[in-house]
Amino acid sequence: MAEKNNSCSSFSMGKSAQERGLPYVPKCYKAQPFDGSKTDAHVFDVPTIDMAGIQDLTRRSVIVDQVANACRRHGFFQIVNHGIEEATIEGALSVASGFLNLTTEVKAKYMSNDVHKPVRYGTSIKDGVDKVQFWRIFLKHYSHPLNQWIHVARFPS
Repeated sequence: MAEKNNSCSSFSMGKSAQERGLPYVPKCYKAQPFDGSKTDAHVFDVPTIDMAGIQDLTRRSVIVDQVANACRRHGFFQIVNHGIEEATIEGALSVASGFLNLTTEVKAKYMSNDVHKPVRYGTSIKDGVDKVQFWRIFLKHYSHPLNQWIHVARFPS
């Protein structure tokens, strides 16, 4: 159990707490508890943006303004009526899940702290650098327009 005292910098990319299957939560993953009682309820509202009519130039400018405002004020938003078929979403999630189930050695060639890479695998914002880590593993892959990015990474099946 002495391992519990390891600093977060000991978790290099590919050897995160998640990937190592640790039976405890290391200190670097523990954030201060959030006290919601000190925050107005409106702060918790997630902006929802309706993409219906995005092809109409008048409506498009309204939607673009909504996206810009949501990014500035909240940093995130939810979209509805985007027109992406359920089968496409399920396919993307299936490919991502397949990638995440690959061995660490295979995934290692996509590991990077360079946020500008078109394909990137990681476990936090800056593994081994940030003092507080996020308990997550992610795969980023540019996808629009698809014909420009589909060749960038061919993951083993």
